[in-house]
Amino acid sequence: MTTRNPAESIRMKNTILRGVYDDNLGIASEKHEPQSSRRQTRRRLFTLLVSLVLLAGGVSLTGMFTVPGSKESTQKISAAIRQQTEHVQPLPTVEVQVPVPVPVLPYSQQTSYILRPHEIPQAVELNQQQLLDYSLILNNDQVRLSSIFGLDVQTIVIDPGHGGRDPGAIGVLGTQEKDIVLDIAKRLKEKLQASGRYHVVLTRETDTTMSLSERVKFANSGRTDLFISLHVNALPQKRFNVTETYYYGPPSDHATLKLAERENSGSGILTKDFENMIKKIGNTFKEQESANLASAIQHSLFTNVKKYDKDIADAGIKIAPFVVLLGVDAPAVLVEISCITKKAEELKLNMPAYREEITSFLSQGTIRYLERRNLHVLKGDENGPKVSRKNS
Repeated sequence: MTTRNPAESIRMKNTILRGVYDDNLGIASEKHEPQSSRRQTRRRLFTLLVSLVLLAGGVSLTGMFTVPGSKESTQKISAAIRQQTEHVQPLPTVEVQVPVPVPVLPYSQQTSYILRPHEIPQAVELNQQQLLDYSLILNNDQVRLSSIFGLDVQTIVIDPGHGGRDPGAIGVLGTQEKDIVLDIAKRLKEKLQASGRYHVVLTRETDTTMSLSERVKFANSGRTDLFISLHVNALPQKRFNVTETYYYGPPSDHATLKLAERENSGSGILTKDFENMIKKIGNTFKEQESANLASAIQHSLFTNVKKYDKDIADAGIKIAPFVVLLGVDAPAVLVEISCITKKAEELKLNMPAYREEITSFLSQGTIRYLERRNLHVLKGDENGPKVSRKNS
């Protein structure tokens, strides 16, 4: 092998390229040539291309190139290729690992993988002393849920008892309970709405029949926050006029049980509905607020009526199983304003001015309750008094 000079290299490249060009011109006419001629043309083209590659690699073709495609030229080019590749080492043999497919066993034959004891994470041991304990707010009479959770009142439902075919209690002069309580309910609605803070609705606006179940459904169909049912009582005693306010609970005496039986008569409550009502017995919030509302109304009603009737008796706050109080979701009370079976009281109840006064007393008690919803009782120092503090 000899090293070519630049001039010789340029001349040889031009010669090879010229031969390639001439052979390419003949490709277009191959289909018209005999098969032996086409093979000869391809052989010459192959030889020229190899020569060009060797020339580019620095191999001198001087003395070995004669006529493109000649047998002598082909032999010399082959000898040069062998000489250039003698020092090249063959590539190492690589053994290819073909993955063996894993047979899929039937489900019944598959192996179950079970965590060993030391691999199972340890369960967190619960500290019983740290579990949620609501006893502080549910069973503590000094904690008021409406204050803790900032609960407000917007909608108040006033329920005039009886109506339509049900006259309620009837006085000796023929005065009917349904008429007295409807008039007072309308007046109370006006007074409570006068502040502009509350939306007040009545379960009945006219002298229509309405069952207890319908009253419950009416109250629960809206966003009722407070429910006040108005009644006047009928008692066999003759001397004392009586006022009392109830919230739901077991009866405290036989007379209360009889009153509940009379008020619940013809309630329209179905057994399946009553079962749902029973689930509400544990409603601490409702019980708390009902008791507070009953206390505020009863205090206002008794202390003010006493100015007009020195013989009035304060029957106080009572617990009774009235289904209308149990059925309503919101805090609810039932007020027995006075005793219509006492003739002197019946006469006064027929006077619009007296009914207006009664309405004012009911309104004052309700407003007082609403204002105190944002108060909660706190214990003072160890030897100090209990104080009330208003939430900010």
